[in-house]
Amino acid sequence: MSDIEKNRQNGKILSGVGGLYKVVTVDGRILTCRARGSFRYGKISPYPGDNVTVTEEKNGTCVIDSIFPRKNFFDKPPAANIDNLFITVATAFPAPSYITIDKLTCAAEYYGAETVIIVTKSDLYPEKAEEIREIYRKSGYKVFITSSENKEGVSELLSFILSETKGRTAFFAGESGVGKSSLLNSLFPSLRLVTGEVSRKIYRGKHTTRAVTLYSLNDVQTPYGSFLADTPGFGIFNLTTIENISKEDVAGLFPEILKFSENCRYRKCTHLREEGCQVIKAVQEGKIAKERHESFVKIYEEIKSAHPFISKKTKF
Repeated sequence: MSDIEKNRQNGKILSGVGGLYKVVTVDGRILTCRARGSFRYGKISPYPGDNVTVTEEKNGTCVIDSIFPRKNFFDKPPAANIDNLFITVATAFPAPSYITIDKLTCAAEYYGAETVIIVTKSDLYPEKAEEIREIYRKSGYKVFITSSENKEGVSELLSFILSETKGRTAFFAGESGVGKSSLLNSLFPSLRLVTGEVSRKIYRGKHTTRAVTLYSLNDVQTPYGSFLADTPGFGIFNLTTIENISKEDVAGLFPEILKFSENCRYRKCTHLREEGCQVIKAVQEGKIAKERHESFVKIYEEIKSAHPFISKKTKF
């Protein structure tokens, strides 16, 4: 075995800023690494969550040599190998944007990540929290109502995370200011994440989280353990950046629409306005939340406009 092979080991990227990556290795160390130049020439970007091989060179520097095949990768949040996506939405300040939530649920469905909806700031607007819960319960998603202020729902969510994400990588994602970092601090006080206030002028959050960072939930750090990630908030999220997504894929990204579409009168029903559409009937009967169908229509039209020549079904 060569000296290089002796100094090479597997690891997982925890974060990456300015071309430097924090990697946890199989022996439990955290190394600061650069990516080999071959990644740049191949137009490959290492992401937090990537499983990699790293080499400690004789001059003391560490480099990422290779990236193992990914389960998935998201452009926003920029991350790889997401097993669970905890979509976080506030009852107020900022007001919930259902189209943003639904684009995130669609991305999770497309990439095979299990989705949970977390409602924050329930103390500010309890009625809105229940409204959000009802919308996404109808969609088949698990929903937690929480408040970092009065600790509502925190212990239940903590129990769920500890039991359901063992050996998995879970990401918190949502708009700026919804309280992701505050909630994570309530769940895991040892994290001591920086939190911010919502602007009183525009009622939007400040970007206190600057980069995706994975935190180990294990007593002993290992690339194969359980991880929880905080991600920077955002204002706009688009599905049109997914290269091969087509308008025909969209119905399959809404579990409740996919369920009712099986009985539509026409095989190629778009579920937008056709007579005999069982999806529209389900919306009228309250079996599908109207907010979800409105998001479906917007997303369908956006992808149709952005990818007019992609018409075959690529996922469903």
